[in-house]
Amino acid sequence: MSYDSVRMDEQIRVLEPSIQAFITRYNVVSASSPPSPRQTLFLFPGGMASKLKRATRAWNPSGPNSQVFNYEELWGEILGLLGGAARDLRMEKTKAGGYRDKRSYIIVADGLANVFGFTPYMVFSLWCTVKKIDLFVFPWDWRRSVDDVGRFFVDRFLPHFQERVQNGCNNADPLADYSLIGHSAGGMVVNWILRNVTLPGTLRKAITVAAPFYGYGGQLHRWFEGDELVNMGGLFTKGVIKALSSFPGCYSWHFLPESFYTANQLAFQNDAAYPLPSYPSVDAATGNSVDPYNPLPPGKRYPTPTQSGFDSGELAKAATLFAQLTSPLSPAQAAKFVNIRGDTTTNNTFSTTTWQLVPPILPSPIGDSSLAPGDGTQPAWTTRDIGLAQQVPGNVITVTGGDTAHLIILDSPQTIAQVAAVLGIP
Repeated sequence: MSYDSVRMDEQIRVLEPSIQAFITRYNVVSASSPPSPRQTLFLFPGGMASKLKRATRAWNPSGPNSQVFNYEELWGEILGLLGGAARDLRMEKTKAGGYRDKRSYIIVADGLANVFGFTPYMVFSLWCTVKKIDLFVFPWDWRRSVDDVGRFFVDRFLPHFQERVQNGCNNADPLADYSLIGHSAGGMVVNWILRNVTLPGTLRKAITVAAPFYGYGGQLHRWFEGDELVNMGGLFTKGVIKALSSFPGCYSWHFLPESFYTANQLAFQNDAAYPLPSYPSVDAATGNSVDPYNPLPPGKRYPTPTQSGFDSGELAKAATLFAQLTSPLSPAQAAKFVNIRGDTTTNNTFSTTTWQLVPPILPSPIGDSSLAPGDGTQPAWTTRDIGLAQQVPGNVITVTGGDTAHLIILDSPQTIAQVAAVLGIP
């Protein structure tokens, strides 16, 4: 059996306790409440918010078809990341263009990352419990591209989940009335699923919260600077950059292609209080636009493969993926699609970048050049789909105030109230 087949089988197996917990909660509610319509809600956490675990031994290509592994946490608790473990998240490209985890030690997603015992979405999850919404948090491998994750969810996880719940809940169908909600990068998985997959007609809504439809400035920094969360003051920076450069998912978070901005310039400029007046990525010396998906002059913008492992082939794939993620919505898709974006009202979100030529790559050639309204991470102009805003303006919702900061926006009472309204929850 191939590496990918074993990896996906293992991902399903690792999620079994979470599925069983869902079944148990479902039956407890059924036993304690009068019969009533049920709603299932699948939550896709933001990028890096899902816990990743690594197998304690390598996959054996000559081994049996069914290989079962034990796992140890690799990405989850902040204190556990300070010793350079993040470098073991690195992926290796196969000759066929696919990916394996470093040295074929399978990595799976299981649960939510936590900071000193606190996990994201605690308030939102509690609200779902109180309102008797059947919530399933779907952890996902944020290193992988959103189409890879979306396809796995639809083709492998969803049928398995439906069968398990029906068998464990007196044939109750968890997909009889269900919705998808995704925070940040998780919202882009939801976006891809809505646009590219024919889901059961019982899908009620597909909701994004602070999803970067048109990218953000933070990703460009990572190719040169790594991630300050795990760099350890520069001790592991080179290894972290090489790991980040091996993640196909990272190549999709750049600012939008210049051609897309040009074609939709009026829509970006006319976004009420949140316009994008000009292209957000420019050369530091000339002020001319620099498209992260097609940066000119060739070979003078990104690190070389030798320096960092940067993969121009993945950049080209990301450009194709961007086209899929921004393709026109059908009327039926637009009716189900809802974007929620945040504005802290402090004008504190980096909105444009400047770019110097390379080499050298040190110091970093990327600079943040202006601030705009947003949630502190994503500028407000990137967290609404412009096609949806034109087709169904009421499906683009803005929440404002200090509790709408990016990391906590889904726990904001304002956001929860909007989700309740969208789902018809009193």
